[in-house]
Amino acid sequence: MNIYEKIFARLEELHMSQIELSRRTGIATSTISDWRKKEINPQADKLVIICKALDMSLVDLLCDEEDKKNTIFTTNHVNEEQIILDHIDNSSVATKKRIISYFEQWMLKSSINIPTGNVFIITDAEGKKVVVVNDLRFKRSKCVDWNTVEEYLKEYIGECTEILDTNEMIYIGSDFPDEYSHSKDTKVLRGPNEYAKSNASVAIKELIQIATNKAFSENHKDKHNSKAKYGWYRYDTRFAIPKYDNTGELVGYNIFKGRLVIRHAQDGKLYLYDILRIKKETSKPLES
Repeated sequence: MNIYEKIFARLEELHMSQIELSRRTGIATSTISDWRKKEINPQADKLVIICKALDMSLVDLLCDEEDKKNTIFTTNHVNEEQIILDHIDNSSVATKKRIISYFEQWMLKSSINIPTGNVFIITDAEGKKVVVVNDLRFKRSKCVDWNTVEEYLKEYIGECTEILDTNEMIYIGSDFPDEYSHSKDTKVLRGPNEYAKSNASVAIKELIQIATNKAFSENHKDKHNSKAKYGWYRYDTRFAIPKYDNTGELVGYNIFKGRLVIRHAQDGKLYLYDILRIKKETSKPLES
């Protein structure tokens, strides 16, 4: 039985709702629901708090029944930690690998201090900011439904966000959802890069906040004489998308880079126009 299956079985046993589990653990109800819908296990650093909420041990959660049957208890166990170690020692090779994998993920995540949440900003090992996107609103498929992405982006219209590096306020105009979803740059995206841009749409504010490397260019197109009367600005931004193995386990994050395109309009305000050149970085992926 998979870990997520054990969690939902325990919920039924305790007559506990997902909302109550969320309250006790601080894990979003949508995340808990996704474990069953997507048939994926929770992140390693959540296991202890889940066990406490469900009044069960890590051994119960991580070990199969057959492994627990093979465990021989002695009378010299002095604490729960020793019992857990003995359980692991007497478990099957497959279970040991699973436990080690969870432990490694937890250690890696602790070492770079990735906070919990759907979208957040961290600083990587090189001191550069990255927006981590755990809220994968748009699923992998042969073709992204960009009309759906456009409808989602309309929620941003009228909002503004400050670029932390320059203290400039960037507004979201009514033209942004259509341009982001149907621009020439978007239409040529394929595979991971298309998947990444569609899901970056849930982190527009954060992508603006960490923008760096400002560059200016004059406007040379008559059709933008009003919308970009005072020219164009471009900034670099970065974000990370989670990657999973064939079993649905989180194994790390792929980092993508993009170029924010900002128009300086006739009203004197700066408006986000599109995010171009989204591409996976060749550097080592961010570990989970």
